Amino acid sequence: MELQRYRKEGWQHQVGFMMPLIINQKTLNKNYKETCQNMYHSLMRQHYKSYIMIPYNYGYHWVLLVICMESGNLVVFDSMRCPHAAIQHFIDPLNRVWKQFVKKNKGVGQGKLQLEVRMNFSYARQQQGIDWCGYYVCDYIHGLVKCEKDTTEDCRISQVYNAAFDIYRINAVCEQLARFIVKKILDPRGKFYHDGHINSVRFNILRD
Repeated sequence: MELQRYRKEGWQHQVGFMMPLIINQKTLNKNYKETCQNMYHSLMRQHYKSYIMIPYNYGYHWVLLVICMESGNLVVFDSMRCPHAAIQHFIDPLNRVWKQFVKKNKGVGQGKLQLEVRMNFSYARQQQGIDWCGYYVCDYIHGLVKCEKDTTEDCRISQVYNAAFDIYRINAVCEQLARFIVKKILDPRGKFYHDGHINSVRFNILRD
């Protein structure tokens, strides 16, 4: 949804995504080698982007990781502020993939062979006892991609909403998603409409 908005505004060459459907804790556990290959191919296909966003799911929790291609930083947005160790199972294979990627693309990430993790900055935090992490990730993405294309990494991060969400903000996220589903998926004229027939499909890492 956000990628469609970015295309409309002409900034699609700045931001890319890795598909959470094929890159998550379950696929890592079940098909480790294939998942690493998928991450590598995703980076190679998007090597010209400035930011690669990874909505990542593990243990019924959603976080957003952002690879900053110029600086070699990995910015982590976690509404529950879980410790670094909670996502180390993903960072380790991602770093192995990143090392291979940097060797093939000289100058990317300032030549860093490991991504430098950034977690300690100000952004919206989830209240205890609620399960809104997925909505928080949607809102983080919305805040990050609305910046102008030449925005610096720190300035882009500062655009993310910095307060606990109330039910009105969650409803706004729901309404935005609902509009996208109705207009782009359910409407036969929509870009992602499907008539219900199931064919043999191979998922692409990036859908431009």
